[in-house]
Amino acid sequence: MEILKSYLKKNTKTYILFVVFIAIFFFMFYLYNLPLEALIYTGSLCFLAGLIGNAMDFINYRKSYKKLKFLEKNIINDREDLPKSLDIRIDYYHKIIEKLYRELENETQKNKQKNTDMVDYYSMWVHQIKTPIAAMNFLLDNEEVDQKNLQQELFKIERYVEMVLTYIRLDSTSSDYVITKINLDEVVKDSVKKYATIFINKKIKLNYVSHETMVISDKKWLGFAFEQILGNSVKYSSTGGEITIETYENRLVIEDKGIGIKEEDLPRIFEKGFTGFNGRYEKKSSGLGLYLCKKTLDKLGHHIEISSKVGEGTRVEITFPKEDTLRD
Repeated sequence: MEILKSYLKKNTKTYILFVVFIAIFFFMFYLYNLPLEALIYTGSLCFLAGLIGNAMDFINYRKSYKKLKFLEKNIINDREDLPKSLDIRIDYYHKIIEKLYRELENETQKNKQKNTDMVDYYSMWVHQIKTPIAAMNFLLDNEEVDQKNLQQELFKIERYVEMVLTYIRLDSTSSDYVITKINLDEVVKDSVKKYATIFINKKIKLNYVSHETMVISDKKWLGFAFEQILGNSVKYSSTGGEITIETYENRLVIEDKGIGIKEEDLPRIFEKGFTGFNGRYEKKSSGLGLYLCKKTLDKLGHHIEISSKVGEGTRVEITFPKEDTLRD
């Protein structure tokens, strides 16, 4: 009954038009004074033909209705069974459904990939954070607790927690990027201050001349990216090593005299989870720091370039957009 009501409602205009045609027939027969029998005969034939055509159309309508009702729950697997029609608009509905399905499929794949990436990241992160936790347990088991080493391991845990929070926020559309003119000197000082304990413990010499250098960036996010680079420089510098930091009009350069990076590893250093030969050999790297650093700098619109030689150290250069470029 529901189908019949729907069908009659859909064809209301057609039925009205049919009645109008019959009325025109009657009027014309009346004007020309034609026999009533001819009118009844002609009208009956037209009505019968219309009834047969309408019945056949209703059967097709009913089939389409049942198909659509079935597809409502099975559209993902049976898109090919969508009702066919000579109406070109229906073809476009099919195309729209197909397009929406492809977009849904793409989004599903993206979400699956995000979940996979998230699981991979947390697996690596857990592996990474276990090392300082184990070191802290070892230090606490000793009768005389080494406060400096304990602080150093606690600092590592704090950095790893900050890394995971950054990873979560990086892909968020609500990330609080505030691109403005900032003093690069303040970013460098804040980061160096955080790593002061490790600098002292490893007796690393820092070459940096403090002076005001204004660049276009986000202070908080740039600070995070810079700390990843500085952390690597400290990590792979030997005791008594040397790190140089220089600031220019639209550049920041960090150079160390550490163990360096193999030439064949350089093209892949920003890949997530890639540790390279030195990272695997030293068992100090999870391949997350530089990945997050590059992703952060890309979000800020900055360029990073790394050059290195094994045994000679590593040079990292970050380039900022010029203010006149942003105006254009």
